[in-house]
Amino acid sequence: MLDLRWKLVLLFTIGILSANGQERSVDGIVRSIDEQALVGVGVKIVETGQQTQTDGKGYFSFNRLKSGHYSLQVQAVGYDTLKQKIEVLDGKNPSLKLVMIKRNQEIQIVDVEGHSKAQAIRETGFNVNVIETKAYANTNSDVNQILNRSTGVRIREQGGLGSNFSFSLNGLSGNHIKFFIDGIPLESMGSGLTFNNIPVNIVERIEVYKGVVPAYLGSDALGGAVNLVTNRDRNKFMDLSYSLGSFNTHRSALSTGYKDPKTGLTFNLNAYHNYSDNNYKMHTNPKAGVWLEIPVKDANGQYSSYDTLSSARRFHDAYQSSMGQLEVGIRDKKWADVAVLGFTYASTDKDVQTGATQDRPFGMVDSKTQSYTPNVRYRKDRLWLDGLSATMYGNLAYSNTVITDTSSFNTYMWTGDPVDLGKPAKGELRDRKSRQHQKNNNLFGQVNLMYTLSPKHIFTLNHNINSNEREAYDEIDPYDDYYSKTNRMTQQVTGLNYQQLLFDKRLNSSVFGKRYGVMGKSQVGQGAKVSKTTDYYGYGAAVSYKIWESLAVKGSYEKAFRLPSFVELHGDGISIDPSSNLRPENSNNFNLSLNYNVGREEHQFSVDGSVFYRHAKDYIINTTYEGPQGSRRYSTNEGGVRINGADTELRYLYRGGVFRAQVNVSYYNAIDNEKYEKGTDRVKLTYKNRTPNEPWLYGNADISTFINKPFGLGDGNLYLNYYLQFINDYSLSWSKLADKSTKDYIPAQWLHNVALTYSLAHNKYNITFEGRNLTDEIAYDTFKLEKPGRSFSVKLRYLISYK
Repeated sequence: MLDLRWKLVLLFTIGILSANGQERSVDGIVRSIDEQALVGVGVKIVETGQQTQTDGKGYFSFNRLKSGHYSLQVQAVGYDTLKQKIEVLDGKNPSLKLVMIKRNQEIQIVDVEGHSKAQAIRETGFNVNVIETKAYANTNSDVNQILNRSTGVRIREQGGLGSNFSFSLNGLSGNHIKFFIDGIPLESMGSGLTFNNIPVNIVERIEVYKGVVPAYLGSDALGGAVNLVTNRDRNKFMDLSYSLGSFNTHRSALSTGYKDPKTGLTFNLNAYHNYSDNNYKMHTNPKAGVWLEIPVKDANGQYSSYDTLSSARRFHDAYQSSMGQLEVGIRDKKWADVAVLGFTYASTDKDVQTGATQDRPFGMVDSKTQSYTPNVRYRKDRLWLDGLSATMYGNLAYSNTVITDTSSFNTYMWTGDPVDLGKPAKGELRDRKSRQHQKNNNLFGQVNLMYTLSPKHIFTLNHNINSNEREAYDEIDPYDDYYSKTNRMTQQVTGLNYQQLLFDKRLNSSVFGKRYGVMGKSQVGQGAKVSKTTDYYGYGAAVSYKIWESLAVKGSYEKAFRLPSFVELHGDGISIDPSSNLRPENSNNFNLSLNYNVGREEHQFSVDGSVFYRHAKDYIINTTYEGPQGSRRYSTNEGGVRINGADTELRYLYRGGVFRAQVNVSYYNAIDNEKYEKGTDRVKLTYKNRTPNEPWLYGNADISTFINKPFGLGDGNLYLNYYLQFINDYSLSWSKLADKSTKDYIPAQWLHNVALTYSLAHNKYNITFEGRNLTDEIAYDTFKLEKPGRSFSVKLRYLISYK
């Protein structure tokens, strides 16, 4: 009996071990997007270190695994590394189907798995959108158009290509938002560079910080910041594109770089050129209370009545801009990882078609700007001791702007015909002809030091100094020195940040402080020189915590300051007076957000949701008055506004981007928070009113897919993209004072756009057909300034993959 019992125990044990050995295993197949089995692909279980390769049919397997959660890492030459989470349970044998994507294959993916730079930024406690522009490189879009798809962002343009625009982020706009290129303030690079003429091809990613801005940007932003990271410091690449579109629109861009592997000699070149007639149609639109009226002469030859045109084509709105940026230097030396000298030239030539509204067109007013900016850039990852890195940058920008208003015709009609009012000394803009020159010199310097005490403790110190000097004069009347005074302003921002990564990086926190300093001198006419020096201090914190691998919560706060701008303090030399007693705006900014990501084999789903609160004080507003030089304005501090709101975004990806869908919605409520009229005890009519001329509810839907070898030839791919933009109706005046029956509203808008791209030779050759506003909807932004209707374009792009 004993022998029999032992035999039964032994057989039972062997059976259990055998069963467990079969149950605790993983197998799978690895294929390319075109369903081809991949042979010799390396597959590794990160936690155990077990490795294998796929066989001749693309299969792999792992045995003798304990129950639990594992991470697979799949690598093959010429393909992007793939990471896959798996769960091993008793009684179940996971069988996986893994799809690998060829490196540089332009699948429209915004979300990147792993610890890329973009992912590392997303995992910080800051409320930040990171847009990786690879998904949009083949489209005929500039930076503004890409940003306008992002959650919480609303960009309102006054017309077509190159028109003035207003950037709104979670309800704050204008000077409250700061813009950067590679961490350098855009305003320090001369007057010719703006986001609405920078093509997306030269940008690698866009970082949009909402409300709370990290200290390393050295910014005095009140409501947020946008940082463009360009294509540079790569070993070898070229990206060349040209597009042709409606309204005689031409856009070309070049981004290239090369590093000699032996000497380390390197160069980077970015360039673009844009041109458009912008001669799209304007419309009479009773629904929105918009009428294109022209004066009509009576029998006596006098203008005594008006006629209404159903539509009219814009006739004086041509725009062109150019930029060339060259850097030459050394990389990967003992004394410098990067040391380059650079030079940037930018120019714009813009006809002015309308003023603040489209009631009256202009026929000969134009503005031209040229800027020249030499610069130096240096980076060293190990400076003097382990863990200390430094980045330094400096430039000197020279800009010259000429605004010409010398027409002897005092006004124009929407037919394009001039009207002579018999006032030969009067211009179209003001009571006298003028040719204003503005010369700006801007000196900028930045130092960033980062010390990594350990992987868990990182310190960053940033210091910016920005000195601006301007001189203006009127060429028509050189003896009038009212404007020809030199004004100067110097701003300094110092930021110190301490970052902690604790609990296996589940907790990512930052605390920071900022010092803002401003000093300047201004003079107008024969008045006395006014000098002033002030310092202000802000602070904040940002925390992110991963509750689970798929769920993270983030919160941030900043006591933020926005220093008065050069124009607000010193005037513009034309129609804006200095306001030397302005106080900086300040705001308490709060953000709270949740992020949820879940992936199941070929499906990925994520949700981002956030709420925010802003309470801004000493809010700067503009006030107008009639002076000896005509209508003028100046800036004053008011009580402030309170803003709260929420935004959310849902994303779905199938097989890493074979199909992608993204939907976002943004809402905010900005109200006048000053109860009484200044100097009185009377309650303001606008108290608790929503601010005027600002959309408060808007959203986007972005759907794309691609077809491999659609015509059965070569390795071509066909990409399809549909993009919808929605803007709810909103009032042009304070909400409680507006009445929809008065047509004082901008109607709700639904704008439909499509793009079709065909790529060959691993995306070396690309052609894109794009259609915007397909339903030809009459669309407005600011004060019912009509935007272009239906338009089409074709874009050719040539890409040499970098190494």
